[in-house]
Amino acid sequence: MKGYHMWNGLKKRFLPAALACASLLIACGAAATAGETPEQFASRTAWWQDARFGMFIHWGLYAVPADATKLDGGRGVGEWYLMNRQVTVRDYEKFAAEFNPVKFDAAKWVRTAKDAGMKYIVITSKHHDGFCMFDSKLTWYTITRATSFKRDPIRELADECAKQGVTLCFYHSIMDWHHPDYVPRRAWDKRPDTRAGLNRYIDYMKGQIRELLTNYGPIGILWFDGAWEHNEKDLRSAEVNAFIRSLQPGILINDRNRLPEDYATPEQKIPAGAMPDGRLWETCMTMNDTWGFVKDDANWKSSTDLIRKLCDIASKGGNFLLNVGPTAEGEFPQASVERLADVGAWLRVNGASIHGTSQGPLAKLPFEGRCTQKGNRVFLQVFEWPEGGLPLPPELAAASAARTLDGGRKLGITRKAEGVTIEKPRTLDPHATVIELRIPSLKEK
Repeated sequence: MKGYHMWNGLKKRFLPAALACASLLIACGAAATAGETPEQFASRTAWWQDARFGMFIHWGLYAVPADATKLDGGRGVGEWYLMNRQVTVRDYEKFAAEFNPVKFDAAKWVRTAKDAGMKYIVITSKHHDGFCMFDSKLTWYTITRATSFKRDPIRELADECAKQGVTLCFYHSIMDWHHPDYVPRRAWDKRPDTRAGLNRYIDYMKGQIRELLTNYGPIGILWFDGAWEHNEKDLRSAEVNAFIRSLQPGILINDRNRLPEDYATPEQKIPAGAMPDGRLWETCMTMNDTWGFVKDDANWKSSTDLIRKLCDIASKGGNFLLNVGPTAEGEFPQASVERLADVGAWLRVNGASIHGTSQGPLAKLPFEGRCTQKGNRVFLQVFEWPEGGLPLPPELAAASAARTLDGGRKLGITRKAEGVTIEKPRTLDPHATVIELRIPSLKEK
């Protein structure tokens, strides 16, 4: 992962003129498949929009050193170890001999995600270091060939996702510090590059994409990263995207191969509001400071913070892709497991206010909290309950009923000249107390 330039105005450049004035759904997803109608786009992306919450997994050789320290003593991120320490490709390859994740348990990983209320998993098939976490036949530099582990964790995850009803998705880096044909090289990489050819590398990348999209069943998302060193023409992005869709027509593709495609991917931040023109989006974020596992990174976000971020993102119509960085032994850090369990416990009670919802009808509320919508129901996710009852803004004052999602207790609605308030529940959730309002006059989205 790396700081990312958000999608901004690319629609005008990349959408055909015939689509520029089309319906909102076309604008949202850039109608990436030729001839796709707004209804088809809505159908193809419906599962993802309903999901709202997914697990990101950054796992690779960088979990062996588990170190984010740079040469100058500063801090980077764990998966950039080769860059942080300016390691040669030959020396970095040696970590493969030490990578033996014998504690990896695909069923446990998927169950942890599912119990946390996550509907999809996006895992690194290959990061910038070029090491493949799947059984590629196009290189020896894979977990099945270069390590003593030999097993294909992606195969095992695919099987478990199918069993447990979680959608499997792949992160795939375009940048590849290991492959001889990927240029530009790192400044300290002294391998001769006079015969390197980016076109050959793109052919190699397409070959690996074919493996990923034909060997592991239906895949929900191809999540690109690492394209910033080249433009879309050099990367043959339109060709690559069309190739992906020829293999799996229903797949979603993110915006990180220099084309807008289906949705935007702000990194480590939540937009102030919904994306322009209803553009689909997903915030990806770490639980601590780094994506790949780092042994001394203890700057963990609290469970309350994560739950409130999920509410904030859903209230703006976005998805939350929350990262876990497994250890070299194949385990999720305990701090991650604990936080995921807390989020899952909250969602088991309050998930109706997140899953299957749309952007809330109001951007600002007269209390600290957020809101989402599902049909004629509005869910108020209250972070701090005001004294004297919960004030409703005029837009929600027509509510005919109010109840807590926790226990389904009906709450009184008081209507006075100075405004409408909801009575305080007997118990409040320290993360977010969710109130469901029924508003018959509210238009469905």
